[in-house]
Amino acid sequence: MRRSVLLVPVMAVLLAGLVGCSEKTPGDATPTPQGQNTSAPSIPTDGAEPTDPTQSSTGAGGGDGTQPLQPCDLLTQQEQAGLQLGPGQEDTIGSARVCMWQASGSHTVGVSIFDDLGLADVQSKSGAQPLTIGSHDAVQYTGGVSTCSIALAVSETSRVDVSGVANGDMTRGCAVANQAARLVEPKLP
Repeated sequence: MRRSVLLVPVMAVLLAGLVGCSEKTPGDATPTPQGQNTSAPSIPTDGAEPTDPTQSSTGAGGGDGTQPLQPCDLLTQQEQAGLQLGPGQEDTIGSARVCMWQASGSHTVGVSIFDDLGLADVQSKSGAQPLTIGSHDAVQYTGGVSTCSIALAVSETSRVDVSGVANGDMTRGCAVANQAARLVEPKLP
């Protein structure tokens, strides 16, 4: 039982590390004099609403495809039971919206939604193995603590990662991640 209690914090730390390693901020790191804004809102001449470039928009990134998704909704109760998973726990880790489920001491499954990071942003020390899951391009990669993840492309700049951890058994972790990814994939845009 103690092992299963430790898996959830380990998975959270791992996902936080993966998120931290894959975030990118576009642009140049050039200081602006304090109090001076170099961007000005646009004033349309066609009657449309003015836009403010200092405000973020989901249309600018890949968020249009992933914004409506909720991580804990990507595995149904029946699918969770098939994977022997308990109830999901939703959280936000870095820029990812995450849900984690645990099977009693056996394995943990995590689903992470990255609204502004695509497959090209996956970073792994072991390299990423390209594959196709259903109709989505994907890559399989491994991380610390014997975690295996499958990143499913939703757009050029958004993705959903499905991760598996199985008590240090990388082969089983990858099998669990692959099985869960095949259940998640049909629900993606």
